[in-house]
Amino acid sequence: MPLSPELRARMAHDMLSNRKFDGDTDIPDECRLFINLADRETLERPAVCGWTYKMDVFTAKNRRPHCPLHINIHGGGWLIGHMPNDTLWCAWLADQIGGVVVDVDYTTTEFASFPVPMEQCLDAARYVFDHLGDWDADPKRVSCGGYSAGGQLTMSITVTSIMRGEPLPFCLLINGYGPNDMAYDDAEAKAVPEYWKTSEYRNAGFGVLMTDDDPALLSDPAIDFMQAPEDVLAALPTTMILGGSKCPFRFQNLEQGRRLALLGVEVIMKIFPGGVHGFIPHFMPHWKEGAELIVKGIHNISL
Repeated sequence: MPLSPELRARMAHDMLSNRKFDGDTDIPDECRLFINLADRETLERPAVCGWTYKMDVFTAKNRRPHCPLHINIHGGGWLIGHMPNDTLWCAWLADQIGGVVVDVDYTTTEFASFPVPMEQCLDAARYVFDHLGDWDADPKRVSCGGYSAGGQLTMSITVTSIMRGEPLPFCLLINGYGPNDMAYDDAEAKAVPEYWKTSEYRNAGFGVLMTDDDPALLSDPAIDFMQAPEDVLAALPTTMILGGSKCPFRFQNLEQGRRLALLGVEVIMKIFPGGVHGFIPHFMPHWKEGAELIVKGIHNISL
């Protein structure tokens, strides 16, 4: 039975008040200067599935002609919206690749369930490919990536586009500790401290809010992308999977990489010792190491 607006609002409030860190107060002072590295333009997009959304376009001040373009999809359990750390991360990344980063500010599950966030990210990617000339971006060097929920959405929009017969021509996907199975209840995962304070909060966000209380959707390939047919998974572009040894999704990330590699996908994978969930765009320990791998991939990989 679909959630009532009152129940959705109450669940969202409970989860938002029980997260462990945010994207503003935990930012190192030196990282706040990243905002000066790129110019920012906000694009308002028409409604998708009944909801409007925005995209922020970060153009590096050192942008080179025929530059790479990267689409960034933020994390936050599909519930937490765009935060200051996302802006700083995108400005830094645009500078490092000497190009453009398009940051998708999709509608979160505080307001709407699946498929709204996925369809909006898919719409954003289509818009980007239709407007590469506006940014003098190289069509052979368009990549997409995200972290946690953003990693899942990155994989899901790519899988969905292939299943619909209109594959997005990305040269590189970046899944930063993004899950596919939303019911990770094995003992090892439970022993790892989580982003949410209790597994009950996690299950509420990753299950009920995301699916509008329809558990059958959790096996839909547009949510659990590893449920896609093998020929679809085999058609994925080069995929970078980054995780942390203290992240509860590390087991899923390892299995994602193993299975994709067996299907012939070029996989770049690293689990960072001591890395926690959220470490890259939140500028936590090991963030620079992960970020440098991403920059290297964007520079070196093309169609």
